[in-house]
Amino acid sequence: MQELIGEWVNQNGSRLRIESVDAAGEVRGTFQSAKGRAAQDRSYPVLGVANGEVVSFAVNFTDDDANLHSISTFSGRLDGTTLHTLWVLARQFEDAERTKPTQPWNAFLVNADRFTKVAGRAP
Repeated sequence: MQELIGEWVNQNGSRLRIESVDAAGEVRGTFQSAKGRAAQDRSYPVLGVANGEVVSFAVNFTDDDANLHSISTFSGRLDGTTLHTLWVLARQFEDAERTKPTQPWNAFLVNADRFTKVAGRAP
């Protein structure tokens, strides 16, 4: 799955950078969100797996400065230079200030993203 290595951008402008895919299919990289509560100038760690044309990875929205108490998981299928994904965001808090815990029915957001590989951009 070396074709995964590189920079990808979705329809919202969020950036996925796949830095490595090893022989066992372990995927590593970073994610920079263009929407939501994530700090838009920060890159968050990505860890996942690839198996043939399918890939799954998680983004842990925490870094040295802040913990957003949320994780997004993406599962998708690679189609040439397009990665079609379905994602689930699990969050601990309902509010941006992280003071109001979510109820189980409100802890998850689900949607789909389409990432396109950025030509000429290597890790």
